[in-house]
Amino acid sequence: MFLLRVYKAGLAIVFFICAAYWVQAQVNISAIPSKTVVQQNETFQLEFVINGTLDVEQFTAPVFRNFELISGPNQTNGWTWVNGALSEYVSYSFLLRPKIKGRLPIASAIIKIKGKVFTSSPLVIQVSNTSAASTNTTDEEQPDYYLLPGQSVKEKIAKNLILKATINKQTCYVGEPVLATFKLYTRLESQSKVIKRPSLNGFSVIDLEEPEAGNFSKEMLNGRLYNCYLIRKVQLFPLQSGVLQIEPVEVENVVRFIKVAKRNNKETSTWMDAMMEKMKEADAGNDILEERFILKSDELKVNVKELPEKNKPESFTGAVGNFTMEASLQHNEIALNDNAVLHIVIKGNGNIPMLTAPTINWPAGVDSFEAKMNEVIDKSSTPISGSKTFDFPFAATDTGLIQIPAISFSFFNDTQSGYKTITTEPLLLKVNKTEKRKPLVYMNQKPEESNSDLADWVWIPGIASLLLLAVGFIFIIKRKKVNKKTELVHSVNTAEEQIPQRSIAQYLHPAVAFQDGVHQKQFYTLLMNGMQQFFTDRMQLNTISAGHANIIEALKQKQYADLATKYQQIVSECEMIIFSGADMNDSKDQLLRNAIELMTEADRRFSI
Repeated sequence: MFLLRVYKAGLAIVFFICAAYWVQAQVNISAIPSKTVVQQNETFQLEFVINGTLDVEQFTAPVFRNFELISGPNQTNGWTWVNGALSEYVSYSFLLRPKIKGRLPIASAIIKIKGKVFTSSPLVIQVSNTSAASTNTTDEEQPDYYLLPGQSVKEKIAKNLILKATINKQTCYVGEPVLATFKLYTRLESQSKVIKRPSLNGFSVIDLEEPEAGNFSKEMLNGRLYNCYLIRKVQLFPLQSGVLQIEPVEVENVVRFIKVAKRNNKETSTWMDAMMEKMKEADAGNDILEERFILKSDELKVNVKELPEKNKPESFTGAVGNFTMEASLQHNEIALNDNAVLHIVIKGNGNIPMLTAPTINWPAGVDSFEAKMNEVIDKSSTPISGSKTFDFPFAATDTGLIQIPAISFSFFNDTQSGYKTITTEPLLLKVNKTEKRKPLVYMNQKPEESNSDLADWVWIPGIASLLLLAVGFIFIIKRKKVNKKTELVHSVNTAEEQIPQRSIAQYLHPAVAFQDGVHQKQFYTLLMNGMQQFFTDRMQLNTISAGHANIIEALKQKQYADLATKYQQIVSECEMIIFSGADMNDSKDQLLRNAIELMTEADRRFSI
């Protein structure tokens, strides 16, 4: 009992240490300029964002030697909602204006978090002549979702909404890994969904990253900063030679522009004045323009070459990459006709899923069986790395020393464009004359001793007889009680069936009562509670463990994936408002309508 408590305490300590390390590992610091190419005397913003924590003990900004500091640091902090989880952030922003032209470096910011020191990446701002600054400042700083008179919607979308498909190589060998990435870059207010996934015929495919709803990164493209959304990232392994095509991905976008009704042409002296003027114009009578637009990525082609026939080893079976191999026996000594296991592990990076078991030249007097395979893949690296294990069961029919010959494994090293063969050492197995099969002994477990062979077997018939008698006795007793319980069970079930179901309105009544109340966030909590209780009752779930995650999983198991998605969306929106502190009164009516539609559709399906 004492050892069990010590073990549990040790696990708790390890858990908290790992949790602390995980939190630290999630801290990410970015230096994000609004522009990397500016005009002399033009004002731009530089923002340092610390994601994953609010515990910033000290922030030291770099010395802006070649820049005039207009304002800053301006500190903001809060939370962002990413795939159902809250992520904390702190940001420090500065308004800067270059003093001279040329390539002007900005050093790293220094941040102290929980006693640890972190630094941002240094960056360079390109400053050009001032000739175009006075005439283009207003247009350049105009938000991209503003549509001015005379501007083309299609040109705006083409410049600010880009779908890119890339591969890390255009020529490779059969089996050589190719990394394909599909990303959406946007500077607009838009909603996007994938309507056609790329066809990857001729490849073995491993998905490396699953895109997370609402999660994006900041990336530079053609000298401009975009919100970048990952659509798909895959490792491809060509299965045949020739020119293989990666078909385009198609994304449907709903883009919203603020259509400016009029434009004030008076000159403004500073960037901030220009922005304030535009905001006044936007509030003066602008309209919202919504445009539906389908983007297609470029079609990609990969030229796949056959693996060379020259110097191809006989043991080669299609492995491409860089690997090592180990071989061992589970036991170095066994009894005659007892089972043994040959354990082979192949580690490295490359087309691990396509690896096959190496050929074993079994010696005479050995009966072998089919290998059991297991693979472990690390998708965080490219090409993927990991291991594949082959366990060969076998039995010896002769006594004495048996030598399992050296095992060879060949692969094509794509970085060196050549074949390589690796070989293990021979293994020795001692087979004793005793034909008694040993019980399976686990690590740190001692096998029980017996006085004779008869003692190992004589108790089995006795135990079997006692079990049969016990089962028969229980069956007779239960059969006698069935008739007595039938009327009671029937009456209880009848009573339960007579309990009327609560209506959707009854479940949502508490939320509706607080819809216009003083405590704004109480509405969202009660709305989630009403939905949770509704689905718990309708699907007869355990009321103790029926959380939102359990309800979503139960809907998916019942093949109601669309209902699960809608349920998750409503809960995520409610939680976002509760935790972020956002004032979203306009969302109450819409969320309530969404909940009613979801529960009504669920009632209809449950009744079928």
